[in-house]
Amino acid sequence: MKKFSVILMTLLLTFNLHAVGGGKLLDLLLNESGLVELLTKNGIEGAAAAQVKSYVKNSILSLSVGSNMPSGEALLTIIKGLENTPADRRVKANLLKVLDKNADELKKADIVDAVNDLIFLANRHGVRGSLVLACSECVNNALFSHGFRFTLEEVTQSSVRQLLESNVIPREPRALSQFISNKMTRLGMGSFNRASADLVAPEEEKALAIFLALADKGSPATAAQREFIDSVVAVSTVPGGEVKLLNPENPHKFWKLFDDSENTDNVLAGYATILKETAEEAKTSVNKKEAFYDVLQRSAGDSEEATLSVNAIRMKNCFFGR
Repeated sequence: MKKFSVILMTLLLTFNLHAVGGGKLLDLLLNESGLVELLTKNGIEGAAAAQVKSYVKNSILSLSVGSNMPSGEALLTIIKGLENTPADRRVKANLLKVLDKNADELKKADIVDAVNDLIFLANRHGVRGSLVLACSECVNNALFSHGFRFTLEEVTQSSVRQLLESNVIPREPRALSQFISNKMTRLGMGSFNRASADLVAPEEEKALAIFLALADKGSPATAAQREFIDSVVAVSTVPGGEVKLLNPENPHKFWKLFDDSENTDNVLAGYATILKETAEEAKTSVNKKEAFYDVLQRSAGDSEEATLSVNAIRMKNCFFGR
Protein backbone atom coordinates (compact mmCIF):
# COMPACT_ATOMS: atom_id res chain seq x y z
CA MET A 1 0.00 0.00 0.00
CA LYS A 2 2.82 2.35 0.86
CA LYS A 3 4.50 1.58 -2.46
CA PHE A 4 1.25 2.34 -4.32
CA SER A 5 0.95 5.71 -2.49
CA VAL A 6 4.49 6.69 -3.55
CA ILE A 7 3.71 5.81 -7.17
CA LEU A 8 0.44 7.77 -7.04
CA MET A 9 2.19 10.79 -5.53
CA THR A 10 4.85 10.66 -8.25
CA LEU A 11 2.19 10.57 -10.95
CA LEU A 12 0.34 13.50 -9.39
CA LEU A 13 3.52 15.55 -9.14
CA THR A 14 4.35 14.77 -12.75
CA PHE A 15 0.86 15.78 -13.86
CA ASN A 16 0.95 19.03 -11.90
CA LEU A 17 4.39 19.86 -13.24
CA HIS A 18 3.13 19.48 -16.80
CA ALA A 19 -0.10 21.30 -16.08
CA VAL A 20 1.69 24.45 -14.98
CA GLY A 21 4.30 24.22 -17.71
CA GLY A 22 7.01 23.24 -15.27
CA GLY A 23 10.64 22.54 -16.01
CA LYS A 24 13.34 24.69 -17.51
CA LEU A 25 12.84 26.68 -20.68
CA LEU A 26 15.34 24.36 -22.39
CA ASP A 27 13.04 21.38 -21.79
CA LEU A 28 9.94 23.25 -22.96
CA LEU A 29 11.56 24.33 -26.22
CA LEU A 30 12.17 20.66 -26.97
CA ASN A 31 8.58 19.73 -26.11
CA GLU A 32 6.10 21.09 -28.66
CA SER A 33 3.01 20.84 -26.46
CA GLY A 34 4.87 22.33 -23.51
CA LEU A 35 6.11 25.22 -25.65
CA VAL A 36 2.65 25.99 -27.03
CA GLU A 37 1.24 25.93 -23.50
CA LEU A 38 3.96 28.32 -22.31
CA LEU A 39 3.36 30.67 -25.24
CA THR A 40 -0.40 30.63 -24.71
CA LYS A 41 -0.03 31.46 -21.04
CA ASN A 42 1.98 34.50 -22.09
CA GLY A 43 -0.61 35.79 -24.55
CA ILE A 44 0.92 34.29 -27.70
CA GLU A 45 -1.92 32.21 -29.07
CA GLY A 46 -3.34 30.51 -32.14
CA ALA A 47 -1.48 31.00 -35.43
CA ALA A 48 1.26 33.05 -33.76
CA ALA A 49 2.03 30.24 -31.30
CA ALA A 50 2.02 27.67 -34.11
CA GLN A 51 4.47 29.75 -36.13
CA VAL A 52 6.80 30.25 -33.18
CA LYS A 53 6.70 26.50 -32.51
CA SER A 54 7.66 25.88 -36.13
CA TYR A 55 10.53 28.38 -36.02
CA VAL A 56 11.87 26.89 -32.80
CA LYS A 57 11.77 23.38 -34.25
CA ASN A 58 13.43 24.54 -37.48
CA SER A 59 16.13 26.32 -35.50
CA ILE A 60 16.93 23.39 -33.24
CA LEU A 61 17.00 20.88 -36.10
CA SER A 62 19.19 23.21 -38.13
CA LEU A 63 21.71 23.53 -35.31
CA SER A 64 21.82 19.78 -34.71
CA VAL A 65 22.88 16.92 -36.97
CA GLY A 66 20.21 14.49 -38.08
CA SER A 67 16.44 14.58 -38.47
CA ASN A 68 15.52 14.02 -34.81
CA MET A 69 15.29 16.57 -32.02
CA PRO A 70 18.38 16.45 -29.78
CA SER A 71 18.28 16.00 -26.03
CA GLY A 72 18.51 19.06 -23.83
CA GLU A 73 22.08 18.23 -22.89
CA ALA A 74 23.03 17.76 -26.56
CA LEU A 75 21.46 21.09 -27.54
CA LEU A 76 23.37 22.92 -24.81
CA THR A 77 26.60 21.33 -26.00
CA ILE A 78 25.86 22.43 -29.57
CA ILE A 79 25.12 26.03 -28.57
CA LYS A 80 28.20 26.27 -26.35
CA GLY A 81 30.34 24.94 -29.20
CA LEU A 82 29.23 27.50 -31.80
CA GLU A 83 31.92 29.75 -33.24
CA ASN A 84 32.52 32.75 -30.99
CA THR A 85 32.40 35.63 -33.44
CA PRO A 86 31.88 39.11 -31.97
CA ALA A 87 28.32 39.14 -33.32
CA ASP A 88 27.45 35.79 -31.71
CA ARG A 89 29.20 35.84 -28.34
CA ARG A 90 26.65 37.97 -26.48
CA VAL A 91 23.69 36.20 -28.10
CA LYS A 92 25.03 32.80 -27.03
CA ALA A 93 25.60 33.96 -23.47
CA ASN A 94 22.10 35.46 -23.18
CA LEU A 95 20.45 32.36 -24.64
CA LEU A 96 22.30 29.93 -22.38
CA LYS A 97 21.36 32.01 -19.35
CA VAL A 98 17.62 32.08 -20.09
CA LEU A 99 17.49 28.41 -21.14
CA ASP A 100 18.44 27.52 -17.59
CA LYS A 101 15.50 29.42 -16.07
CA ASN A 102 12.54 27.54 -14.62
CA ALA A 103 9.17 28.06 -16.29
CA ASP A 104 7.63 29.62 -13.20
CA GLU A 105 10.22 32.43 -13.18
CA LEU A 106 10.04 33.19 -16.89
CA LYS A 107 8.66 36.47 -18.17
CA LYS A 108 7.24 36.91 -21.64
CA ALA A 109 10.32 38.93 -22.59
CA ASP A 110 12.56 35.99 -21.61
CA ILE A 111 10.68 33.65 -23.94
CA VAL A 112 10.65 36.12 -26.83
CA ASP A 113 14.35 36.90 -26.42
CA ALA A 114 15.23 33.21 -26.29
CA VAL A 115 13.34 32.50 -29.51
CA ASN A 116 14.94 35.51 -31.22
CA ASP A 117 18.41 34.40 -30.12
CA LEU A 118 17.80 30.79 -31.15
CA ILE A 119 16.65 31.83 -34.65
CA PHE A 120 19.59 34.22 -34.96
CA LEU A 121 22.11 31.50 -34.14
CA ALA A 122 20.39 28.93 -36.36
CA ASN A 123 20.54 31.35 -39.28
CA ARG A 124 24.21 32.05 -38.64
CA HIS A 125 25.42 28.51 -37.85
CA GLY A 126 22.70 26.07 -38.92
CA VAL A 127 23.47 23.06 -41.08
CA ARG A 128 20.12 23.14 -42.91
CA GLY A 129 21.00 25.60 -45.66
CA SER A 130 17.46 25.84 -47.04
CA LEU A 131 16.30 27.81 -43.99
CA VAL A 132 16.48 31.58 -44.29
CA LEU A 133 15.77 34.31 -41.75
CA ALA A 134 13.55 37.29 -42.48
CA CYS A 135 12.61 40.39 -40.49
CA SER A 136 9.24 39.77 -38.83
CA GLU A 137 8.24 43.46 -38.94
CA CYS A 138 8.00 43.34 -42.71
CA VAL A 139 6.62 39.82 -43.17
CA ASN A 140 4.56 39.04 -40.05
CA ASN A 141 2.85 41.81 -38.10
CA ALA A 142 1.32 39.42 -35.54
CA LEU A 143 4.69 38.08 -34.45
CA PHE A 144 6.34 41.50 -34.50
CA SER A 145 3.64 42.87 -32.20
CA HIS A 146 4.75 40.32 -29.58
CA GLY A 147 8.41 41.29 -29.91
CA PHE A 148 9.60 38.50 -32.20
CA ARG A 149 12.18 40.02 -34.53
CA PHE A 150 12.75 37.17 -36.95
CA THR A 151 11.09 34.37 -38.88
CA LEU A 152 12.92 31.25 -40.05
CA GLU A 153 11.33 29.31 -42.89
CA GLU A 154 12.16 26.92 -45.70
CA VAL A 155 13.08 28.59 -48.98
CA THR A 156 10.74 27.58 -51.79
CA GLN A 157 12.49 29.20 -54.79
CA SER A 158 14.33 26.33 -56.48
CA SER A 159 17.25 28.50 -57.61
CA VAL A 160 17.87 29.77 -54.07
CA ARG A 161 17.53 26.28 -52.58
CA GLN A 162 20.04 24.98 -55.11
CA LEU A 163 22.62 27.54 -54.03
CA LEU A 164 22.05 26.93 -50.33
CA GLU A 165 21.91 23.14 -50.41
CA SER A 166 24.94 22.76 -52.69
CA ASN A 167 27.07 24.74 -50.22
CA VAL A 168 27.86 27.43 -52.79
CA ILE A 169 27.08 29.83 -49.96
CA PRO A 170 29.23 29.09 -46.87
CA ARG A 171 27.51 28.31 -43.58
CA GLU A 172 30.27 29.48 -41.22
CA PRO A 173 30.00 33.19 -40.33
CA ARG A 174 33.61 34.15 -41.06
CA ALA A 175 33.63 32.24 -44.35
CA LEU A 176 30.30 33.86 -45.27
CA SER A 177 31.72 37.35 -44.72
CA GLN A 178 34.70 36.53 -46.89
CA PHE A 179 32.39 35.12 -49.57
CA ILE A 180 30.41 38.38 -49.60
CA SER A 181 33.58 40.48 -49.78
CA ASN A 182 34.99 38.46 -52.67
CA LYS A 183 31.72 38.40 -54.61
CA MET A 184 31.11 42.14 -54.29
CA THR A 185 34.60 42.90 -55.58
CA ARG A 186 34.37 40.43 -58.47
CA LEU A 187 30.90 41.58 -59.51
CA GLY A 188 31.89 45.24 -59.35
CA MET A 189 29.26 46.10 -56.74
CA GLY A 190 31.48 48.02 -54.34
CA SER A 191 33.20 46.82 -51.18
CA PHE A 192 32.20 44.95 -48.06
CA ASN A 193 34.19 46.37 -45.16
CA ARG A 194 33.76 47.44 -41.58
CA ALA A 195 31.69 50.43 -42.60
CA SER A 196 29.22 48.00 -44.15
CA ALA A 197 28.31 46.61 -40.72
CA ASP A 198 25.92 49.56 -40.23
CA LEU A 199 24.20 48.62 -43.50
CA VAL A 200 24.20 44.83 -43.14
CA ALA A 201 23.37 43.31 -39.75
CA PRO A 202 24.95 39.90 -38.98
CA GLU A 203 21.58 38.17 -39.41
CA GLU A 204 21.22 39.74 -42.89
CA GLU A 205 24.51 38.44 -44.29
CA LYS A 206 23.01 35.22 -45.64
CA ALA A 207 20.38 37.19 -47.57
CA LEU A 208 23.10 39.39 -49.07
CA ALA A 209 25.13 36.29 -49.99
CA ILE A 210 22.08 34.82 -51.76
CA PHE A 211 21.68 38.00 -53.82
CA LEU A 212 25.35 38.02 -54.81
CA ALA A 213 25.42 34.29 -55.61
CA LEU A 214 22.36 34.67 -57.86
CA ALA A 215 24.01 37.66 -59.56
CA ASP A 216 26.80 35.42 -60.87
CA LYS A 217 26.51 34.64 -64.58
CA GLY A 218 26.65 30.90 -63.96
CA SER A 219 24.02 30.88 -61.21
CA PRO A 220 20.65 29.10 -61.51
CA ALA A 221 18.80 32.45 -61.31
CA THR A 222 15.59 32.68 -63.33
CA ALA A 223 15.06 35.39 -65.95
CA ALA A 224 12.81 37.32 -63.53
CA GLN A 225 15.41 37.09 -60.76
CA ARG A 226 18.12 38.39 -63.10
CA GLU A 227 15.90 41.26 -64.19
CA PHE A 228 15.30 42.11 -60.53
CA ILE A 229 19.04 41.94 -59.76
CA ASP A 230 19.72 44.31 -62.68
CA SER A 231 17.15 46.74 -61.28
CA VAL A 232 18.81 46.66 -57.84
CA VAL A 233 22.15 47.37 -59.51
CA ALA A 234 20.53 50.32 -61.31
CA VAL A 235 19.22 51.74 -58.01
CA SER A 236 22.71 51.25 -56.54
CA THR A 237 24.48 53.20 -59.30
CA VAL A 238 25.73 56.66 -58.34
CA PRO A 239 25.63 59.58 -60.84
CA GLY A 240 29.25 58.93 -61.86
CA GLY A 241 28.37 55.41 -63.00
CA GLU A 242 29.93 53.46 -60.11
CA VAL A 243 27.86 50.70 -58.50
CA LYS A 244 27.72 50.80 -54.70
CA LEU A 245 25.38 48.10 -53.45
CA LEU A 246 26.13 49.06 -49.84
CA ASN A 247 26.18 52.83 -49.65
CA PRO A 248 25.57 54.86 -46.46
CA GLU A 249 24.34 57.70 -48.68
CA ASN A 250 21.82 55.37 -50.32
CA PRO A 251 21.18 52.71 -47.65
CA HIS A 252 18.63 50.55 -49.45
CA LYS A 253 18.10 46.85 -48.71
CA PHE A 254 16.40 45.62 -51.87
CA TRP A 255 18.99 42.82 -51.99
CA LYS A 256 17.10 41.25 -49.06
CA LEU A 257 14.02 40.40 -51.11
CA PHE A 258 15.22 36.87 -51.83
CA ASP A 259 14.79 35.99 -48.13
CA ASP A 260 11.00 35.89 -48.49
CA SER A 261 9.52 32.88 -50.29
CA GLU A 262 6.41 34.90 -51.17
CA ASN A 263 8.53 36.98 -53.53
CA THR A 264 7.87 34.79 -56.55
CA ASP A 265 9.06 35.60 -60.07
CA ASN A 266 5.86 37.58 -60.70
CA VAL A 267 6.39 39.64 -57.56
CA LEU A 268 10.06 40.23 -58.38
CA ALA A 269 9.11 41.34 -61.90
CA GLY A 270 6.85 43.97 -60.34
CA TYR A 271 9.63 45.18 -58.07
CA ALA A 272 12.02 45.29 -61.04
CA THR A 273 9.67 47.63 -62.94
CA ILE A 274 9.37 49.96 -59.96
CA LEU A 275 13.12 49.97 -59.25
CA LYS A 276 14.05 50.67 -62.86
CA GLU A 277 11.66 53.62 -62.88
CA THR A 278 13.11 54.75 -59.56
CA ALA A 279 16.67 54.58 -60.91
CA GLU A 280 15.70 56.57 -64.00
CA GLU A 281 13.85 59.23 -62.00
CA ALA A 282 16.73 59.66 -59.53
CA LYS A 283 19.68 59.11 -61.89
CA THR A 284 21.20 62.46 -60.89
CA SER A 285 20.86 61.69 -57.16
CA VAL A 286 22.77 59.26 -54.97
CA ASN A 287 19.91 58.58 -52.55
CA LYS A 288 16.93 56.93 -54.23
CA LYS A 289 14.60 56.69 -51.22
CA GLU A 290 12.15 59.50 -52.00
CA ALA A 291 12.10 58.63 -55.69
CA PHE A 292 11.18 55.06 -54.77
CA TYR A 293 8.23 56.21 -52.66
CA ASP A 294 7.14 58.66 -55.37
CA VAL A 295 7.09 55.85 -57.93
CA LEU A 296 5.18 53.62 -55.53
CA GLN A 297 2.63 56.34 -54.88
CA ARG A 298 2.08 56.90 -58.60
CA SER A 299 1.67 53.15 -59.07
CA ALA A 300 -0.99 53.18 -56.35
CA GLY A 301 -3.03 55.71 -58.33
CA ASP A 302 -6.43 56.43 -56.80
CA SER A 303 -6.66 53.06 -55.05
CA GLU A 304 -7.22 53.60 -51.34
CA GLU A 305 -6.03 50.07 -50.55
CA ALA A 306 -2.82 50.49 -52.56
CA THR A 307 -2.16 53.86 -50.90
CA LEU A 308 -2.51 52.27 -47.47
CA SER A 309 0.03 49.62 -48.53
CA VAL A 310 2.46 52.32 -49.67
CA ASN A 311 2.06 54.16 -46.36
CA ALA A 312 2.69 50.91 -44.45
CA ILE A 313 5.86 50.24 -46.45
CA ARG A 314 7.09 53.78 -45.75
CA MET A 315 6.27 53.52 -42.05
CA LYS A 316 8.03 50.16 -41.60
CA ASN A 317 11.00 51.38 -43.65
CA CYS A 318 11.66 47.80 -44.73
CA PHE A 319 13.70 48.72 -47.78
CA PHE A 320 16.01 51.36 -46.35
CA GLY A 321 18.43 51.52 -43.43
CA ARG A 322 17.15 53.17 -40.33
